[in-house]
Amino acid sequence: MADGNNDFEIFQGPKPSEKREMSDEQFRDQMAQAQAAMQQLQKEEGKAKAYDHALATIIVHFLSDPKNTDLFILVSRVVALNVPSELIIAILALVDDRAHKEVTGLLKAGAPSGQIEVRHAELVVRPTDDFKALPIEVKNAIQQWTEDLNRVAHKNPARVLDTILTRGYEKKLSAMLIQLSAFILRNFLAKNNLTYEFEILRSFMEEVFVGIVKSLELWVKENKAKELAQ
Repeated sequence: MADGNNDFEIFQGPKPSEKREMSDEQFRDQMAQAQAAMQQLQKEEGKAKAYDHALATIIVHFLSDPKNTDLFILVSRVVALNVPSELIIAILALVDDRAHKEVTGLLKAGAPSGQIEVRHAELVVRPTDDFKALPIEVKNAIQQWTEDLNRVAHKNPARVLDTILTRGYEKKLSAMLIQLSAFILRNFLAKNNLTYEFEILRSFMEEVFVGIVKSLELWVKENKAKELAQ
């Protein structure tokens, strides 16, 4: 594992030269987000060391790549929501080899000791007009990605639900999570010389996560019922 202190330097916020290009309010907002993200990642890294020594570092390395710097604020905000690092990595895995390798290993490991392996609802890429033109290899990659997102989310159902849903009169999916996933999907398609309107990608990712949430809620409900029956 790389030196965490060096890795987390990228979360110190905008450089002085960048500050001149934004208002004081924008600068303070970015600094606050950067500090919150850094604290959460350090917290997550400490947890990660207990089982695979990699999760937070992969996120930091992803953001340190110049081609990913435009995602800094989005990733920072998702991290600040306390979304499990493994789910963030599963999102990044579509475009990041380190993240993809980590997710593959995580899913091969099966359920942690003392936990049952959960049943997963099938998530299918919709054969709508929007995606009919996708090459089969691209469609298969997206299909596998959505399935992996679902499987990783089921590794920690209660916490995932608690962090990706907003609280209030009506539960809603985190807009930041949907937006980050849509940007990752956009970047993947761009690597394959494919372009879609962002709203199409955002709507698709919203549907994917709605399916994941429904599956997680069903799992939690069924397991609560089993606990009460014992």
